[in-house]
Amino acid sequence: MGTSHYFVLYEDGAWKIQCDGENSEPYADKHQAFKDAVGLAHLDDRNGREAQVIVQCEDDLFRPEWDSSRDSYPPPLVPEH
Repeated sequence: MGTSHYFVLYEDGAWKIQCDGENSEPYADKHQAFKDAVGLAHLDDRNGREAQVIVQCEDDLFRPEWDSSRDSYPPPLVPEH
């Protein structure tokens, strides 16, 4: 099995979680989208598939912010990039 990648991105005026080309329902804030993305990634990890959460930052670049192979669960607050 490969690694799951959950992207937290800002699109069409709202934060969303994207994985495997599918978008979640919109979130009002980045913190809640990040928290839910890590929760989903953690479920993948518990089922034997490593997972990462990659967050879109203010400069529109994407940065890995949570990795099941190295980070604790639950995660700290969303980074302020």
